Amino acid sequence: MMLLSFMKKHGKKIAFHTISCLAIGALVAVAYTAYQYKQMTQKWYAPIEGSAGTVKQATVTLPPRDLLTASEPLKPFLMLLLGVDSRDGESARSDTIMLAAVHPSKQAAYLISIPRDSYMELSGKGYDKVNHAMAFGGPKMVKESLEKFLDVKIDRYMSVDFDGFRQIVDELGGVPVDVKKRMKYSDPSDDTYIDIKPGLQNLSGEQALDYARYRKSDLGKEDSDYQRINRQQEIVRALATKGASVQAYAKAFSLMEIVGNHVKTDLTEGEIASLLLSYGDPTPNMIHTDTLIGQDERIWHNGILGWYHLVPSTERGRVHQQIVQAMTQ
Repeated sequence: MMLLSFMKKHGKKIAFHTISCLAIGALVAVAYTAYQYKQMTQKWYAPIEGSAGTVKQATVTLPPRDLLTASEPLKPFLMLLLGVDSRDGESARSDTIMLAAVHPSKQAAYLISIPRDSYMELSGKGYDKVNHAMAFGGPKMVKESLEKFLDVKIDRYMSVDFDGFRQIVDELGGVPVDVKKRMKYSDPSDDTYIDIKPGLQNLSGEQALDYARYRKSDLGKEDSDYQRINRQQEIVRALATKGASVQAYAKAFSLMEIVGNHVKTDLTEGEIASLLLSYGDPTPNMIHTDTLIGQDERIWHNGILGWYHLVPSTERGRVHQQIVQAMTQ
């Protein structure tokens, strides 16, 4: 009876204070999220500069979408994705090279992997392997070389270093992968020690990176670069699924911190916000993966006989058409 009397007398006041506290807490959470998001985008924003030292604008305008009121997603665009091996005292190398034709309104992406040894004309440097472009001229040279090679216009780029990749996977609790065979390889000269057992398992960040990079073997036959690319695409799909999970949203703050420290891109703050809204929708995202196909051959280059991945013009034309279709249909 006393409790009932107390609630009748003070219930409205208690409810008001409770709702007020919840509202204030929500506002603080939103404000902190906005602050973290702004910090992240400021850290990772690194536009590609033109030859005159000014920011080189994309040919396709990507209008940002207001987080609360707007409904139109970004227009389709083509993005360069780089997995970068950056070590102390050495130039950064692009260990993974992909192009993503992104269609936000359809929550779709066409992902084409570019073999590292693909032989092409590097912008301002002559013919060489595409993975050397990163060391010679950074993302700008990779971008310009691929634009000419595939006759496309790349609108944006994003790079992530190995340490950031490991941390992101670990923060998401690992990625589930069905490993098809024993993978064992060691090279003390660059501190590479890979040892992954076969079977369905949850790979840590270090294991996921080893799985994606593995090609040479201490146990027998080495894998082709195509097999390696298939594993990279498998990891990308697994990460995309994990990134859309409730667990990822629960760890948004810590993930933003990692991304801010280890990712570089010329996507603007508004563009990132728009993409998060488009691909964070409950509707399953559609990711179609593909690989630039060619033939490994030994050719003379700068007086040295080495292995290069030669891509015929018909294959370049096929990939060009696939990119165009992914962005227009």
